[in-house]
Amino acid sequence: MLIYKKSLIKLALDVVSIFLALFLATLIRFEESWREYFHLKYFFLYLMFYLGVYLFRKTELKSWRYTNSLDVLSLIGINVVAFLGMITYFSFTQEGYSRSLAYMILDFTIVFQLASRFLFRLGRVYRGSMTKKKVTLMYGIGNAGSEIVMESLMNSSFPYRLMGIIDDDPEKKGSIFNGIKVLGNFQNLGKILGKNQYIETVMIAMSDIDKKKIDDIVQEIKRHREDVEIKILPRIDEMLQGEEIWHRIRDVNIEDLLGRSQVLVNGDSIREFIQDRVIFVTGGGGSIGSELARQIARYNPKKLVALDVNENTLYFLELELRRAYPDLDFQSEICNIRDRSKVEFLFQKYRPEIVFHAAAHKHVPLMEHNPEEAIKNNIFGTKNMTEICEKYSVDKFVLISTDKAVNPTNIMGATKRGCEMIVDRANKRSKSTKFMAVRFGNVLGSNGSVIPIFRELIAQGKNLTITHPEITRYFMTIPEAAQLVIEAGSLGQGGEVFILDMGEPVRIMNLAQKMIDLSGADVEIEITGLRPGEKLYEELLYDVNSAEKTQNQK
Repeated sequence: MLIYKKSLIKLALDVVSIFLALFLATLIRFEESWREYFHLKYFFLYLMFYLGVYLFRKTELKSWRYTNSLDVLSLIGINVVAFLGMITYFSFTQEGYSRSLAYMILDFTIVFQLASRFLFRLGRVYRGSMTKKKVTLMYGIGNAGSEIVMESLMNSSFPYRLMGIIDDDPEKKGSIFNGIKVLGNFQNLGKILGKNQYIETVMIAMSDIDKKKIDDIVQEIKRHREDVEIKILPRIDEMLQGEEIWHRIRDVNIEDLLGRSQVLVNGDSIREFIQDRVIFVTGGGGSIGSELARQIARYNPKKLVALDVNENTLYFLELELRRAYPDLDFQSEICNIRDRSKVEFLFQKYRPEIVFHAAAHKHVPLMEHNPEEAIKNNIFGTKNMTEICEKYSVDKFVLISTDKAVNPTNIMGATKRGCEMIVDRANKRSKSTKFMAVRFGNVLGSNGSVIPIFRELIAQGKNLTITHPEITRYFMTIPEAAQLVIEAGSLGQGGEVFILDMGEPVRIMNLAQKMIDLSGADVEIEITGLRPGEKLYEELLYDVNSAEKTQNQK
């Protein structure tokens, strides 16, 4: 009902604009004798054609407060059609009419209608300026930054008030973008923050920024102003379609600072590998398995089946995928890979062509305490999978392994090395299935990993615990790990152990300190001592000289 009333009001204002245009045009054209030439026939003819196009284009549904250049062009088009319709009528009926008056009606109508829309936009901006907004310094004025500037001007709900821009392009210094001035570059950042103590937020608005650069910016901000809030616009591949841009802006987190720049995968080869094929993902409810399922869903598999013994995580994955990909043929199955008869039943039912094997026990301390469970699940579960894949002529089998399988010092690492050996033996034996493994390090934010644990401790105000001040680990993001696993499957010809380039190892002490700095929490770091089976550093290779680069250099 409210929308209906607003539409009537907007239409009434446009009708009034046409009437006022006729009045003003007649007054200017004929001056003192305007009453003699003021004919409502102009008004009704113009209005008739105008309403026809107006209602056909559903113009009444458009919001005047968010009028953009396309709306202006559409409005001009509607008025031109109405003008042409009016003069065509006069031409066919051969009635006399003033051509100059007709042109003036067109011009004044467009001016009045644009003015009314401008006033609506001005009122929205004014109301937005009256609400409390965070005074913000924006870093970057590329495509993403320009969109932020426009959003700040057009959207009264936008919670940030931009006071200036920082950009590393020296040619942009002093430039003004829609009223917002570029104040300097990275070297000027500290000085600007120190001089303008009222700045509450720094927003990094570069969607393709390097992680090292983000870290440098964060450290420079913290060096000069501990109280400033730091926000970031996620990468383009993180953005959700249809969301308002300010809903995508989030706090800088540790994942933005660690690791290396996102690597590119060969989308065409992955699509050819996945499209129109039946795919199994074991451990589908876990961090890697669920991300594999999300990535696979993008490439239109014939059917995607996720297996897991944890019903909750599998249920939530199913809800997510059915919402995101309504046309996806997805099926979740509760299954323990130790249960050979159930696994074989599912292979008979679905006949998978590609299997990604991510199901495993992975926590080092727990497996030290429960070695028999690690052996039953990791080794015998993998043995079941390889034998059944061979029996049912699966095209490719990809094992998810770990850097802890290299020179293992713990039960978990030893069982994963055993899995690699099982896969290698299966590949040598099989005549139909290509078996391969993918080995990588820790995954940022995966279930039970160090980052979620640290976040929870910080949220509770408790000290962070580290086993050794020099302990290091390799890290990569969950999406990157999943993408590279899929690409490894597309590249593999059988028998390979693919080792992902994990970049430089990260000191856990540095990671903990960065997380404390980002949160602003008043907590300390405690050293507890190495746990049984825990290494100071991880290795990705037994022999670096025997490794070969693939098409993807990562």
